[in-house]
Amino acid sequence: MTRIARRMFELLEPICLVTYFADECNEELAALGHRTYWDGYFASRAAPLGRVPAQVVHAAFYSFADGEAARHIPSAWETIPP
Repeated sequence: MTRIARRMFELLEPICLVTYFADECNEELAALGHRTYWDGYFASRAAPLGRVPAQVVHAAFYSFADGEAARHIPSAWETIPP
């Protein structure tokens, strides 16, 4: 099972990374009204969860420091609803 998970990661991670690091994606998020890279990052990654509170985003993005999601959510939802 670990081998399958690793292979899926290797296949899909490059596709996912485009949305976080491509200039075009970041420029579009800024054009839509996000003030900073991180506003767009949290909004674009968390949008599939729906209009959830910052605590839910923090739980899903567990590697970020406490309060980091709250600095960008819910203001990200006010800029562009999920």
